[in-house]
Amino acid sequence: MILLADDEERYRELIAHVLTKAGYEVLQAADGIEALSLLQKSNVNLVISDILMPGLNGYTLVARIRAKWPQMPVILTTGFLPQDAAKNMMNGSVDFIPKPINAKTLIDMIHRRIPVPTSIASYRCAR
Repeated sequence: MILLADDEERYRELIAHVLTKAGYEVLQAADGIEALSLLQKSNVNLVISDILMPGLNGYTLVARIRAKWPQMPVILTTGFLPQDAAKNMMNGSVDFIPKPINAKTLIDMIHRRIPVPTSIASYRCAR
């Protein structure tokens, strides 16, 4: 299951749709506080988070994830910081993908971190 945290509702729903079409179950959070709450209650395998969110931003969210779930794969995203700046700020502890997100790049990044959903694996084997 993937947890997607982004304060831009339309963008979050679009990315959730892409991930669902790729075979993943997706939980959505409107901010970092809601994301932490969902992490406590759900069996999440990977987190995708916007960096710039009100309340609890993506950097703080990552720090709290690392404190409680140190091995949790995290992908940060933003359209407002240069890619190198975002990567350097997290010292390589997370992946980064700039907005607008390229769906294929995101799915490939996810596949490197968590197993491919059964529906996708079955489709690939049948081809």
